[in-house]
Amino acid sequence: MRTLTLLLALTATQAAAQTCTEPTGPIDPCTVGAWVGTSSIPEAMEAMMRAMPDNVRATFEDLASPVGMIIYEDGFFETFPMTAEGIADFEDNDGTVTTFELTGQTTTTVGYASPFGGTFDICFLPGGAGGLNGQMTVTAAGNTGTIPLLPPPAGGGFNPVITYTCSGDQMRQTVALPEPLGAITYDLNRVSTASFPFAMGGAP
Repeated sequence: MRTLTLLLALTATQAAAQTCTEPTGPIDPCTVGAWVGTSSIPEAMEAMMRAMPDNVRATFEDLASPVGMIIYEDGFFETFPMTAEGIADFEDNDGTVTTFELTGQTTTTVGYASPFGGTFDICFLPGGAGGLNGQMTVTAAGNTGTIPLLPPPAGGGFNPVITYTCSGDQMRQTVALPEPLGAITYDLNRVSTASFPFAMGGAP
């Protein structure tokens, strides 16, 4: 019943057929609970922009914050919307500046996690892989245009390696993304599940 309720509530595009079920083995009890924290995504995005050949000025301090998720005893997890905002100015060789301004929010993701022994394996329920809502505004040579942010195509097969450490009320997840972003870290602190009154998963 819980899964059915979640699928009806999700607005994301249905993913291609995928098997995503409860973990068959134990999960690390330290990881069970509600978590909030920060990620290194802003720093990684700014470093990636600065490494580009054009003269780039970028600010992504409000990107991917705050991080929030709940992991239940059966391995079911849900993440909560994060801001997706940032701005980058690209100046080419002739001095023309093009500004990209991102304004949006991530959507909820749901699935099952199998955190055990330092490895954090996850899968997403159909329609639960999340995406972005919002827009990108591009300004160049006095002209401005707006591009809607679209959800990723269904059936994407990229599954990054995720590792974790967990002790007491703190957990760090490290997601191995390809260059130029590289490894992204999430530093999380345990909070009461009451911090997420709109959680869809209910009590485990």
